[in-house]
Amino acid sequence: MKRSTYISLIFVFISLSLSAQNNERIRVEGIARMTEVPKEIILSIDLTIKDSLYQTCFNRSMEALEALKDNFTQNGIDAKLIKSKHIAVNEAFEYRHSKRVKTGYVSSIALEVKGNFTQKFSESLLNSLNMNNLDINYRLAFGFSDEQKTKLRQKAIELAVADAKQKAETLAGAAGLKLGKIASIQYGNTSGYQQKMSIMAVSDTEASSQRQRGTRFSGIELNPKEQLIQKSVQIEWYFE
Repeated sequence: MKRSTYISLIFVFISLSLSAQNNERIRVEGIARMTEVPKEIILSIDLTIKDSLYQTCFNRSMEALEALKDNFTQNGIDAKLIKSKHIAVNEAFEYRHSKRVKTGYVSSIALEVKGNFTQKFSESLLNSLNMNNLDINYRLAFGFSDEQKTKLRQKAIELAVADAKQKAETLAGAAGLKLGKIASIQYGNTSGYQQKMSIMAVSDTEASSQRQRGTRFSGIELNPKEQLIQKSVQIEWYFE
């Protein structure tokens, strides 16, 4: 009876040891870093109209919006590329003698024009901004196209997984162990793409000054630069 109990305890001990060994894991982060030249140029525009009357402010805003769109199309920009992002008319206030006084209404209109970068397209964008009768702020930037993002994401994941596997195999080999099956994979967007790289931003005053000097943005040459793409994965392996 004692011998039977002793043997049973040995089997229980061996089973627990094997279970503990099978649950031993290694967790590694794989990182992929790549550089790529963005193919899109993005023009973001903020248009502001002020008036003492709400309806007049709204009407003038719509007229200014249509005039700006017409100017883009006249410069060869496809109307489908011109997107209205935001339109709002709000009460305008200012402080006079420490009191908040209503002065009328102010409208804010946000537009975005985005397309594949070429020197001709960028020149058309800049020429479209030469409107003396409008107060606008604008910003030019480069960004990745949707097609680029898809390809870069796939490539980055492949590189990150390969990096994690290489690290795990190196660590396991140094410890005299061998990798088994994958226990879990986690993929996040903590690093991601470096979004829109700003290349030019001009305020109302600066734009007005440029127009008064008649520069028409002459001599400006826009060229996208390489941007960093970084992705990471967390992979956990069992040991054999």
